[in-house]
Amino acid sequence: MPELEIEFKNLLDEDEYSTLYDTFFKRVPGQSLVNYYIDTPDLALRRSTLLLRVRRDDGKQIMTLKAPAVKGVLEFNAEVDLDLDNRKHVAQTEVPGVIADELEKRHIGFDDLNIYGSLATERHETEYEGGLLVLDRSSYLGSTDYEIEYEVSDYDEGEALFNRLMAEHDIPRRGEVTKSERFYRVLRKGKDEAQW
Repeated sequence: MPELEIEFKNLLDEDEYSTLYDTFFKRVPGQSLVNYYIDTPDLALRRSTLLLRVRRDDGKQIMTLKAPAVKGVLEFNAEVDLDLDNRKHVAQTEVPGVIADELEKRHIGFDDLNIYGSLATERHETEYEGGLLVLDRSSYLGSTDYEIEYEVSDYDEGEALFNRLMAEHDIPRRGEVTKSERFYRVLRKGKDEAQW
């Protein structure tokens, strides 16, 4: 059964990251996450506005397929056990049924599913106004960036609270760009440069 994820995001510069860290997360222990992004050579999932990843966290591997919804994102999750560090191809037999079914419904073939790289995140989480406030520092493909996220159960209330938080800290609202999108932008740029 898919879960509905409602979250608001904002990219930060290093100073904004430090300010929010000092204000909300200084005494909060961090955790390390690694996302491995899976797609086809022609990026069929990305072109279909889908995301397929495996997240390694606390010794577990969770495969997630994300698909857009009207307000939020549908997530299909299942635990897997893959050799992520040394593997490029992901076989159909390694894709859990709930995710395989959704890929088939969307006409995504399994023959060319490959891992294209990883994104490592240092994450801090704390409760804030009835939701979960998340501060991330992510490194991938030679890049580093910073982001604040706010996960909530009510879209409209969450949006108002998040906008207020950004205004209180003089942080401009920037267009929401997911980690996967940032990863793919750098990956695509690398592929384009390699063709020259």
